[in-house]
Amino acid sequence: MEIVRLKPEHKKALAVFFSRIASDTTSRHFHPHTFTEHDAERICGYSGKDLYVGLHFNGNFFGYGMLRGWDEGFSVPSLGIYIAPDMRGTGAARLMMQHLHLAAKLSNATQVRLNVYTDNTAALRLYRSFGYQFDTSSGSGAQVVGILSL
Repeated sequence: MEIVRLKPEHKKALAVFFSRIASDTTSRHFHPHTFTEHDAERICGYSGKDLYVGLHFNGNFFGYGMLRGWDEGFSVPSLGIYIAPDMRGTGAARLMMQHLHLAAKLSNATQVRLNVYTDNTAALRLYRSFGYQFDTSSGSGAQVVGILSL
């Protein structure tokens, strides 16, 4: 199992994984973009400051993560992760978060932000375990913004 930066050679496997995300009813909490074959091609061909990674094993993806916002000029990147249901509870989400936090730190970010739905208790518990602070006055009611100082 490895976390890989997404590249053109991952396009087919990522498209398959994106179709899993699109059909997962729990993915309503994760919608940074659509999850089509076109999106997989775009992300695997991406070159810029933002980071898109996948949790990869035996030619398949089981997780997807990103740090984005740098290309738009933000100094604090937004983090997002999705872990396949069959990998939840295994530590895969923690591994993905640790990888993205280190990548942000190595890119000279001093903070990372994320949005989370207040009813996504498992994600909130994970993010709080890393030290994310949540501003309940931020977000759109159902979501809150979390900030982590690196």
